[in-house]
Amino acid sequence: MNKEEQILKLIEKKNGIITTKEIVENNINRVFLTRLVNKGELERVKNGLYVLPFTWGDEYFNLTYGNNAIFSYETALYFLNLCETVPSTYHITVNRGYNGSLKKNNNVKLHFVKNEIFELGKIMIKSPQGQNVFCYDAERCICDLLKDKDNQDIETIKYAITEYLNNKNERDLPKLMEYAKKFNVEADISKYLEVLM
Repeated sequence: MNKEEQILKLIEKKNGIITTKEIVENNINRVFLTRLVNKGELERVKNGLYVLPFTWGDEYFNLTYGNNAIFSYETALYFLNLCETVPSTYHITVNRGYNGSLKKNNNVKLHFVKNEIFELGKIMIKSPQGQNVFCYDAERCICDLLKDKDNQDIETIKYAITEYLNNKNERDLPKLMEYAKKFNVEADISKYLEVLM
């Protein structure tokens, strides 16, 4: 099997997406990626990211690849089955001072946070298209919504908290309260717990 065939075999295993990093990890020279693109057997989505032609790819993976970014708010709730609808905007959290390509995307709502809390609640999850992406856990999402409640839909907040509390196997109330202290939303969390539990 030649190097180009190896790349195509690898990309099939990866749901039609491959990165330059994965090619290098498999001891294949990047020049073979360029050759496959020139032949029309691969398409370059952006720097370091390639897909098979005529595949939809994974919009979530494509958006955050190469960015230090985490899906949050309604988008993370959607991944966690704590949202009733598919969000029309991608909610993504980045560090303050971020100045990358996501700022130019009209379908992205960026949320900027301090470095100290950026990684808090970060988990890896499968996107709806099957690629690994980062999003915040349920506890972080609930705290984010309550911290920004004046700009959030109250029904989205109620639904997320109700579904979270109903899932007794997955919920982690001590973690929720720990995050609530850090985000200064303990009173809001306590109100919802009193009403819904």
